[in-house]
Amino acid sequence: MRFTTLLASLLVGTAPALAQTAYNTEVPKDIVILQSTRDYATALATAKQAAARLQRPLKLAGNRPNKELGLSASRADCAGAGYDYPCYQPRGQGGAENSDYLSIEFSDGYAGFAEGYYIVVAALAPPGSAALRQALARVQRAYPAAYAKRTAVWFGCMH
Repeated sequence: MRFTTLLASLLVGTAPALAQTAYNTEVPKDIVILQSTRDYATALATAKQAAARLQRPLKLAGNRPNKELGLSASRADCAGAGYDYPCYQPRGQGGAENSDYLSIEFSDGYAGFAEGYYIVVAALAPPGSAALRQALARVQRAYPAAYAKRTAVWFGCMH
């Protein structure tokens, strides 16, 4: 088989996979939420308790309450990432990763969420996926009021 024929057959065979991995676009995700509150201290207490009860890590990403954005990384972390202070990158933004850990996020960072709330998040997964169903079932055993909410996160360049 000639090289050009081989190359063409490989490209045709991978075209659907490439189309599914579009870059610089929004990707639908479901977020498993344990609590939403306007009080950061309450969210932090819940997140710490949930990390222990669910035996999952708590990852705050260095974010702290901020009057301007709701949450922000430190001045040093913002500068290190190439952003002006204050800066906040919501969980999942950029890499659109699926994740299974506890965090506190600010609702303004997500499309379709009410503004001004700190949300305790237990997982981020593709809508309707097995990972979502498993995470939600596990979380609801300890927190029956937990729920999944649909949003879109950015998959692409953040600068």
